Amino acid sequence: MNLDYIVDAARAVSLPLRGHAAKETLQRYLMTQLQNDGLLVDVAFIGGTALRFLHQLPRYSEDLDFIWKNPTNEAALDKWSKTLTRALTKLGVVAHVQAKRAEKEDAKVRKRFFVVYLLAEAPAFKAFTSHGLQISFEIDLDPPSHTEGEVKTLAIAGNQVTVPTLNLPSLMAGKLHILLTRKDREKGRDWFDYAWYLRAGILPNVPQLQSAIAQTSDGPEARFWMSYLRERTQTVNWQNVRNDVKPFLEDPAAADRLNEVSISHLTPYPDFPALMTELHELELKHPILTAENPVWADIESAALEGIEEAIECRSLIADLEKKV
Repeated sequence: MNLDYIVDAARAVSLPLRGHAAKETLQRYLMTQLQNDGLLVDVAFIGGTALRFLHQLPRYSEDLDFIWKNPTNEAALDKWSKTLTRALTKLGVVAHVQAKRAEKEDAKVRKRFFVVYLLAEAPAFKAFTSHGLQISFEIDLDPPSHTEGEVKTLAIAGNQVTVPTLNLPSLMAGKLHILLTRKDREKGRDWFDYAWYLRAGILPNVPQLQSAIAQTSDGPEARFWMSYLRERTQTVNWQNVRNDVKPFLEDPAAADRLNEVSISHLTPYPDFPALMTELHELELKHPILTAENPVWADIESAALEGIEEAIECRSLIADLEKKV
């Protein structure tokens, strides 16, 4: 791969997307170089860029995220900067690479990250961006437990790159963790990816989601993710969501489908039969009856839709409340 290859990839798409296409092509090149130096062995590729590269997500992404799988070999991380710098220099660009370790201050447990920031500058890039191509690599050194991995093969400029990653339920768990716990941000890309998972028939790895929530917050209970997610749709500024994601989409019109109604309809209901079994066993001690809980709203909504299991669940709760 050379600069002409990156420029040609950018020119192959519409003008608004050329900066994204150039950055994506550079990302793919750098992934090849990391594999060649054996630096992908101890990671799993996650996040939106992983969905884009490995599962053809129809939106562009900005950065590359990984989890670290070998806590006994963190010294290997020090090689990333050297490999990335050498790869950019070989490409013929001016490279600015900075690596650092960081910790999340708002986490309940220690959360450490290794981050590499790079800026690639070249006259050829000025047609797409005035500030060069900026990319970050973020590696979670303390990932949640219960992740489930797999290996994918990615074709990049005629080369076959073997990429360790997580399976789709585990990738979805990572996305849900963001949506359920980072309520100070409304990234349309997160909501777009969430809808993509559901349209593809993917459901999350719940034990992994519970582990991730335990690392960063006091709730919610992961198995009721759908009720908490549906509750959150009522407070989101959906116009901001659409505006955020539209510049990254192959089809900008797809952003118009992101709204409270469409997301709520895509989101499944809880497992009502399992919930009724628990209610029979725990009765008024069941957690959803002892605190304000969005599962209540889901039971009522599903009952109004005529879902038999929800109607039975609502009746059971009414009978239990009569015992008070």
